[in-house]
Amino acid sequence: MPSEGPVPNVVFTCNDREILAQGLSALLREWSIAYEIAVRVASERGLAQPNVHDFGLPDILRLSRTI
Repeated sequence: MPSEGPVPNVVFTCNDREILAQGLSALLREWSIAYEIAVRVASERGLAQPNVHDFGLPDILRLSRTI
């Protein structure tokens, strides 16, 4: 089970943080698009819309704020 807090004894350089921020930004962009497609498909088929948690969007945002 992953921990919810910061990773102890890990030091990130400014470059590390920039790379992580760019990666999380790209991940958020791609998964947001996937979520939008899933919502559209569910709506067209009369199904319940997926939850943003199913796509990990709140976790990506939380990690982005941490970085």
